[in-house]
Amino acid sequence: MPEKKYTLPYRLLHWAIAFSMLFMLLTIFLRLNWMNKHNMADIMTAGLSELNIAIGEDEAISIAKSIRRPMWNWHVYIGYVLVGLYILRMLLILKEGWKFSFKGKLRERVKSWSYALFYILLASALTSGLIIEFGPREYKHTTEEFHELSLYWLILFIVIHFTGLVIAEKFDNKGAVNKMITGRD
Repeated sequence: MPEKKYTLPYRLLHWAIAFSMLFMLLTIFLRLNWMNKHNMADIMTAGLSELNIAIGEDEAISIAKSIRRPMWNWHVYIGYVLVGLYILRMLLILKEGWKFSFKGKLRERVKSWSYALFYILLASALTSGLIIEFGPREYKHTTEEFHELSLYWLILFIVIHFTGLVIAEKFDNKGAVNKMITGRD
């Protein structure tokens, strides 16, 4: 019987965090692109004008915000889920130990540092999100700007993560994806 590489709790947390973060990205991209309040306001204004109904830009933007609010609420809800998953992941690291090494081969050190940086940046994104929701209003704008930067490092991490998987599968860790799905070599 093959030796288990990743425990079931580890794998479940990995995939729950991954899918939660992808869902968060979806809400961000929808908000920034297709469901941008200005784009939606322009579409509404144009559509209503064809019916000989005129509304001002402020009213159209207000309606657009109302339409996309439920989708954005899901961003917040999944943020709460991610806070819980992050705490569980940190507890699992304490229980099972860190699976990476900061010594040895360069590839292993880069991998370990990138994951450590990922967890630090994820903690900062989650913390800034919580500050936006529950913190003092005088820091809201600055905190939102910082929180929005999370989008860029998250995309960068995803690219690095998938690049690392391709390299691992091609060279020295064939079956890496299978191990993360099944837990076996």
